[in-house]
Amino acid sequence: MFSVLERCDAARTIPEFKELLLESLASTFSYRNLTCFAGPTIKEAFADRSPSLRGSCVASWPGYRDRWHEIDVLSSDESCLLLSQEGLSDIDRLRTVPAWGREYIDGHMRQWGYRSSAIMHLQFPRGGHALVGLTDPEPHLIDDGAAAALRLLARHLSAISRRIPVEVPSLPVLSGRLQEVAALVGEGRSNREIAETLFLSLDTVKKYVSRVLAATGCRSRAEYVARVHVPPAR
Repeated sequence: MFSVLERCDAARTIPEFKELLLESLASTFSYRNLTCFAGPTIKEAFADRSPSLRGSCVASWPGYRDRWHEIDVLSSDESCLLLSQEGLSDIDRLRTVPAWGREYIDGHMRQWGYRSSAIMHLQFPRGGHALVGLTDPEPHLIDDGAAAALRLLARHLSAISRRIPVEVPSLPVLSGRLQEVAALVGEGRSNREIAETLFLSLDTVKKYVSRVLAATGCRSRAEYVARVHVPPAR
């Protein structure tokens, strides 16, 4: 644990922190297949389009991104509650597995020969969240001792990551209407809510949102909120 913390404490940027974290988990705990997702909420982190990857997760990532992330068994309400409260969720410790979660296990995990899957939750700067995934062909990857260590590690890693300064990219100059749409996207409003607020058609809002994402270099609404939108000071 101290080795992982010491290496990650040397990070000066969030991307560097993510890479050092995966490297240290691989070398210290011998976890081979690792991911690090990030997002404005725990649920939205599962949809991260540019995670850090290691091991066989590099090859399995495209299928996960395009099909499986929405029904990842560890994105269930029970799992997200464990992540929020304890910093760790493991399929072996879930009391219930929804039908769609079983589809994920029988589909994605079986395809890649994974028999274990766990996630560690970290707090990131500006209220962000990170999910560190650990998968393996061996069953019961996380025993009780490892689970206790990872929960404690998650708390200390969160303290490190929250101190890392975040470079906020400057927003491009947008037209008045696009600025209004961008602000509402940043508040987490749906397209329908934006249409009702600005008295626009749903199709028009969809076009405006696409233009906002293109102008800011973001590939999703979640990425826009996490990387570009800065909440107003209170």
